[in-house]
Amino acid sequence: MVEDDSTMREIESIISFALFKMDPAIQTGKEIYDFVESRLSIDPIGLVPLVPYNGYFSLRNGNERTTWVYEYQLTIFESKEDKFRGINVQFVDTYIQSLANTPEAIKLDLINKRKHLPNPALYYVVSDITFPLEQTLLPVAKRTLVKYISTAA
Repeated sequence: MVEDDSTMREIESIISFALFKMDPAIQTGKEIYDFVESRLSIDPIGLVPLVPYNGYFSLRNGNERTTWVYEYQLTIFESKEDKFRGINVQFVDTYIQSLANTPEAIKLDLINKRKHLPNPALYYVVSDITFPLEQTLLPVAKRTLVKYISTAA
């Protein structure tokens, strides 16, 4: 190893300062994530295929009547030491929750309209508190769904 010169020591000093300043924000972010995740529930709708790595999830935000439906695809990256999972999502449609638009009816509608997944998994993800959808709820719901499917499969 070569001894650090003054430039490297300055860079280390800057990084240490930045980490010290960023740590409270990172901790706050973790607390918010944990809180949002604790307010979510995930339920499979109907029969779940043996390999549920492609399918749909519907997302309901607190007391809002709108249900947002997304198509998902799980990806698995493997290294020698560990497996990493990711999720790709694409917005499909919105439904207004009613007696006619139950999660089961939404699944039947998706099967009839979108033929490329004949027996899809559908997970109903709901929060009991309303959060900002794009900034907060959707990212946490995606990660929580990955964990849920990984432990169930």
